[in-house]
Amino acid sequence: MKLSKSVKICNNSLSLNISKDKLTAFLKLNKAESFDDVQFDKILKEVQEYGVVLGFVSKMGPVKDDMVIIACGISAVPGENAKVIPRVKLPAARIPKKLAKGKDKINYRELGNIVNVPAGQLLLEKIPPTQGRPGKNIFAERIPTKAGKDVTIKCGPGVEISEDGLRVTATVDGKFVMDKGRPCVLEEHVINGDVDMSVGNVVFCGTSLVVNGEVLPGFELKCRGDICVKGLVNNARLLVGGKLEVSGGIIGEDADIKVKGDARVHFMENVGFFETRGSLTVTDYIVQGNVMVRRNLTALGGKGAVIGGNYVIGGSIHVKELGSDAEVVTEVTVGLDHELNVRKKKLEAEKEFWPGKMNELLKNIGSLNAMKKKEGSNFPEEKQKLLQQLNNMMPEVMEKTNELTEKQDRLDEDLLKATEESIYVYGTAFPGIYVKIGNAARVITDEESFVVIEFQKSTEKIHVRSMTPEERAAVA
Repeated sequence: MKLSKSVKICNNSLSLNISKDKLTAFLKLNKAESFDDVQFDKILKEVQEYGVVLGFVSKMGPVKDDMVIIACGISAVPGENAKVIPRVKLPAARIPKKLAKGKDKINYRELGNIVNVPAGQLLLEKIPPTQGRPGKNIFAERIPTKAGKDVTIKCGPGVEISEDGLRVTATVDGKFVMDKGRPCVLEEHVINGDVDMSVGNVVFCGTSLVVNGEVLPGFELKCRGDICVKGLVNNARLLVGGKLEVSGGIIGEDADIKVKGDARVHFMENVGFFETRGSLTVTDYIVQGNVMVRRNLTALGGKGAVIGGNYVIGGSIHVKELGSDAEVVTEVTVGLDHELNVRKKKLEAEKEFWPGKMNELLKNIGSLNAMKKKEGSNFPEEKQKLLQQLNNMMPEVMEKTNELTEKQDRLDEDLLKATEESIYVYGTAFPGIYVKIGNAARVITDEESFVVIEFQKSTEKIHVRSMTPEERAAVA
């Protein structure tokens, strides 16, 4: 029979008690002074008579409050609920970044608030629920269990879930966010305000970064795609993998802007450095710019003025006004893109070194040969070794010098092609403009209106001519 309440066993020496969940059987001392006073086999036999058949101990365990456990059932183990584990860590707080490990310096502009992920990145992984394990009480009765609860992952844009529903991966490059519990990878990042200490520097791998305010001094924007700034870029650094549009202006000697695609800017003032590998369109003016453009520079909107500074343009220039009536020095080079300019500067540096090296070698070798002829067998051994070293160096130096001639020829050919680019002024070209096209240079000394400044191949000089009616009408 099964026990429902405490009973006395072993000639009333012990009491047998069963827990409410029927998982544990206890013995309590009655007449016996110790559990060792009763044979263990006799205890087991009498306990079994009350239906306890499972989980007997092999020997008496420790005594607590005059009680000892004689049998234990197997508890049911409930199933574990499904878990969704993030494989990309989302920022928990806006914590400034340490500049170096183990140092106290902090870069308060580096908040790291955007989690950039590439396409194919594993974002979330679901661990399925388990069924659990049923138990048995000390009467060998089955104890049921509950299976764990499942969860369904709902996805937003820019992600996909595997067929088995266990893995969520990014389908595009962008920022990883959880939107109302849904994983998303967004290709656009919008800052509804200024880029300041509350935002920090921004690094974004998506297709579009939009700033609806200003970019304040000292901050950086880096985007693999396009950047659009609705306000001012003030002494900030921008690295743009696509196109750039600045509805406000760009100002400051500490401004450092590099763009791979085309750029459109309202105005520029005293800009430290601006480079684009595409074309640059200015909708108002540039004052004292340091600008490099691989293709064309166009400033025909608003004032349409380019005043002061240095401009290296791979294509042509189209402006309303160039220079100013104050004769501010404005240096303009057309037909010379960035790569050609780098080659030119590198060649100029090599020309300063290798020919001089050649002359130095020839001079030293000549002196040593004259000394050797004069001294004959008394010519010192160390001088002989030095002469040999210089003679061994000569072939390399001669080869480098000859290469310079070949490089110069190729550069001259490319510079000649560059002379096809021109400067179109649809208003006034003021005195003080220093123009370079190819290898030719000229300072504009007279005020001219509606002119084209171009390279004249017949004279190999820069020529200023009046625009044709068709050229003037092209921007009317």
